[in-house]
Amino acid sequence: MMTREGGRLLTVTEMDHPARDVVALHLADPTGDPLPEWEPGAHIDVQLVTRHLRQYSLCGSPADRFRYRIAVLKERLSRGASAYVHSYLRVGKQVRVWEPRNHFALRPAERYVFLAAGVGITPILPMVMRARDAGIPWKLAYSVRTLEEAAFRDELAELGGAVTLRATSTEDRLDLREYAGTFEEGTAVYCCGSPGFVEAAEEAVAGWPAGAFHVERFVPAPRDFGPGEPFEAVCARSNVRVRVDAGTGLLTALRREGVRMAGGCLKGVCGSCAVTVLDGIPQHRDSLLTADTVDRMHACVSRAATPEIVLDV
Repeated sequence: MMTREGGRLLTVTEMDHPARDVVALHLADPTGDPLPEWEPGAHIDVQLVTRHLRQYSLCGSPADRFRYRIAVLKERLSRGASAYVHSYLRVGKQVRVWEPRNHFALRPAERYVFLAAGVGITPILPMVMRARDAGIPWKLAYSVRTLEEAAFRDELAELGGAVTLRATSTEDRLDLREYAGTFEEGTAVYCCGSPGFVEAAEEAVAGWPAGAFHVERFVPAPRDFGPGEPFEAVCARSNVRVRVDAGTGLLTALRREGVRMAGGCLKGVCGSCAVTVLDGIPQHRDSLLTADTVDRMHACVSRAATPEIVLDV
């Protein structure tokens, strides 16, 4: 269980069930104040009364400045958060929320191909609405096991014929390579879903230009970095020097020395543990940053490629 300082308390004003085993929460400031702005693809960190800290995509309308909407899947092997939300959280209760962050921003394009599976529809839905409202050509393929598990079906139905909904328990799996087609200049693909779905999407656009495919993952991309080398982490503002052994994570080592650091997923996919790098070269082991990013890193999984790295903490 992770905790963070700061944030603001928001009240659960409404709860509904857009799909089987999915509950949508509507969150508002108890004083009626407007909420921070956000763009499609953004997510918020939510800390429950159980002290669990989780990240949820915003799936409402960015134009609504007074309400956030998130959707929580009831996980069979819940670590506590989803079980609490589904079984105990009720309208009128409060949760602590931090300002939206966006590692999956919708970039300008001439046309969009959206691919989603299961609860992966949550960051995609506001993107589809933005493309529709802007008059930009788009299409969406949404894969679920059963139709009862398709979240926000009514809202998707209102979007028109550009939505392809496929229930794999009764229909053949969608051929993503055929669906995406051949690359046309100006096309951008946005994808979110299970690891297997994301892998199939990556194969479908293999050979497309770099930057045409955008993905948000629930779990890290499978990569083998080999054993880690020990290094020294210098915390410039805290005036602390920390040795990070080969078998120890940077975030863990910093916390052991009393350095306050946020951390959510601990897998390198949520971005809550991002830290600025002042000197040294990071070795990115997350699923967010690329090798040419030298000014920041995610401390939960990434390490230093140099014997020493200086951090702005």
